[in-house]
Amino acid sequence: MYLYAEIMNSTAVLSKREKVILNALASGSLYKEIAADHHISINTVKKHLKNIYRKLEVNKRTQAIELFLQGTSEEKSISSEKMVMTG
Repeated sequence: MYLYAEIMNSTAVLSKREKVILNALASGSLYKEIAADHHISINTVKKHLKNIYRKLEVNKRTQAIELFLQGTSEEKSISSEKMVMTG
């Protein structure tokens, strides 16, 4: 289990494009589908993923997806808390 600060620091270093690619991967898209959807080559998808793994300091797709999903659920939780506090 990762700490919230570690998750946010890890996912914060990703570029907007890398987050889009990782989100597509987490949604179950294949490399070729990601490439077609974003008008890039499969090699470019692989290069983005290599950079994502390096930045997140992981070695597997499942680890990267886990960090990404935890980060997005934590962001939603904090946003909900802020709305309750200000509402």
